[in-house]
Amino acid sequence: MQFHYRIRDWVFALLIGTIFVQCASIAQPQGGPKDSLPPLVVGTTPAQRSVGFRDKRIVLNFNEYVALRDQQKEFLLSPPNLNGSKPTLTVKGRSIQVDFAEPLDSNTTYRLDFGNSIADNNEGNRLGNYAFVFSTGPQLDTLMMSGLTLDAQSRDSVIGAMIFFFDARADSVAAYDSTLFKARPDAVFRSDSSGLFLADILKDKDYRVYAILDKNGNQRYESGSDYVAMLDTACNPTRMADFDMWIEPATGRRGPRRQIDPPQVRFDLFLEEPLRRQTILGSSRPERQKLEVVFNAIRQADIVSFSAEGVDSTWLLRENGVKGDTVWYWIAPPTREEAQALPDTIRARITYVSQDSLWRDQLKSEELTFVHRIVDPTARNRRPTTAYADSLRQAREARRKAKRSARLQKKWIKVARQISRRRGDPRRSDAELLADSTLFQQVAVDTTQTERPKRADEQQPVRNPFGFEVMAANPLNPENHIRLRFAYPLREVDESRIRLTKISEGQSSLPSRDRQTTVAEASRKSETPEPFTVELDTATRRLLTIRAAWRADDEYHLLIPDSTFLNIAYQTNDTLQSTFKVADSSRYGSLVIDLRATPPATDSNRCEYILELMNRDGKTVIQRIRHAVPGWRYTLRYLPAGTYRLRVTEDRNRNGEWDTGSLVQRRQPERIRFWEHPSTGQYILAKENWDVAVEVDLDELFSRPQ
Repeated sequence: MQFHYRIRDWVFALLIGTIFVQCASIAQPQGGPKDSLPPLVVGTTPAQRSVGFRDKRIVLNFNEYVALRDQQKEFLLSPPNLNGSKPTLTVKGRSIQVDFAEPLDSNTTYRLDFGNSIADNNEGNRLGNYAFVFSTGPQLDTLMMSGLTLDAQSRDSVIGAMIFFFDARADSVAAYDSTLFKARPDAVFRSDSSGLFLADILKDKDYRVYAILDKNGNQRYESGSDYVAMLDTACNPTRMADFDMWIEPATGRRGPRRQIDPPQVRFDLFLEEPLRRQTILGSSRPERQKLEVVFNAIRQADIVSFSAEGVDSTWLLRENGVKGDTVWYWIAPPTREEAQALPDTIRARITYVSQDSLWRDQLKSEELTFVHRIVDPTARNRRPTTAYADSLRQAREARRKAKRSARLQKKWIKVARQISRRRGDPRRSDAELLADSTLFQQVAVDTTQTERPKRADEQQPVRNPFGFEVMAANPLNPENHIRLRFAYPLREVDESRIRLTKISEGQSSLPSRDRQTTVAEASRKSETPEPFTVELDTATRRLLTIRAAWRADDEYHLLIPDSTFLNIAYQTNDTLQSTFKVADSSRYGSLVIDLRATPPATDSNRCEYILELMNRDGKTVIQRIRHAVPGWRYTLRYLPAGTYRLRVTEDRNRNGEWDTGSLVQRRQPERIRFWEHPSTGQYILAKENWDVAVEVDLDELFSRPQ
């Protein structure tokens, strides 16, 4: 009996032990706060900011396992190697090993900028803006220079811009700046998330400083793709004004941020037009009477002559594109027969101004061929008709019909076999069934039919090829009037057929006792003719404006009958009629801008200005005034109640457009500033039936940094 209890105790103990072993199994702890801290550097070999470095390896030790993210884009070696190569970065557990394949320069301060590439291995928390500094000489270069990178147009800060410091003697050619293309920078830095940068390993010497926004990550400037900025003069850190720097603590999701006030230098980054020799990229004939020539340079094409075979020179109307890289020649024969007789292929000879290898102007001539491809206006996809395209479509159509016929044939053979069995015919093959016409007479089906004919109500109406666009809102802004933009230049405008009437409530003369009739008559509206003028843009003949003495909150009816307009293709318009109201100025606000500036010493230094009223975020232009000059007062009316910003552009060449800069010509982009209200800040508040007056001192506006 004692032995029996002893065995039972052993079994019970073994069971309890098994339970405890299972409870004590190793598993990942559950719950607890998520790791949100970046890795910390606990030691380096050699020490941070060490001198006399002679080794080929640097080791960074961290408090946790780390990984490298986007190191090709984030990592910077300053100054870079002669051939542009970078050291090798290797992650080993809690360490990052940096190996130099090439010998380092002697007596040089180096900066390893890791950017945001270092992160912990588990959660991916990044160690932002970490840099390791050392020197191969007996001392470190420790002079500093601060700056800010901005977009030249939007005035927003630019994140991740690269700042290059070159020896001021690197480029001695005053008329052509090739420093960024040919010279090796002495130091390279990067702007942070606020657009600020701090260059901290500079020497006591003059620098030429540039900034680029490297889009493809190759750390080289590519004209026309990367944004660029430059300083007009050389800078020496010892001669710069003082600045204050501090670190703002982290708040919410926003980590600690570096603040610099005031930045010593500012860069306005712009996308320059690539320096290209003028040449023709292509030519086309999108319409029968429209010849298009596309140039590679975004500037006004200087065409000396253009002659087309079989086309009289007096028939050609030239129109320049908005950007200047496209030119259209409209063919306007005097008669309809001559317009219809235009050949499908037109060969032309064009002579224009290009540049030689030394960038000197020279005349260049080319032979161009313009082919017109006919487009069926009733076709569903409006595909061009060519012999090759027709052959492909015919082959596809034949295959489609063959497949459909095969399906129908298979279907009717099945029906014919059933009829043949009911008649008691002997078993026959498919070919024999098809040869027996009596079977198909009973079925009464045409096996050759491949598609169902469309009913009359399914036929698509023929679309009028006459194209135009009405540029007018409802309610109508009376200052903009009614504008029509046509697809083709107009040949004739019959103004006498256009009708503009003002709609007003009817007046009843019935006695008051007949109240029902009085109300019905009062609800009727009467129309009275309204005088107007029609203005056709003589340059392009594609823009027409209908002007009238519009009255606020009145209702108008516009009727343009068919065949009022005749374009150069002898196409006419369909009937257009519209009823609209004119905006009531009392429901909108107005902005009065008083421009002031010191008169220039000479007329050649006189600038015009572009005034643009933007929405609150400064992204959309609400209204624009070009060719504004100091000493005048300008009024922007019909502004919906809301908050706006005023952007002022210094138009140095007085062309009414903002012009970008040029790196090689050392020409800065035209300056842009946002006006700020002295009491309410940068925003302008518009209210209904309220005039807001602002005084813009241009001298003060463009003298202060922004």
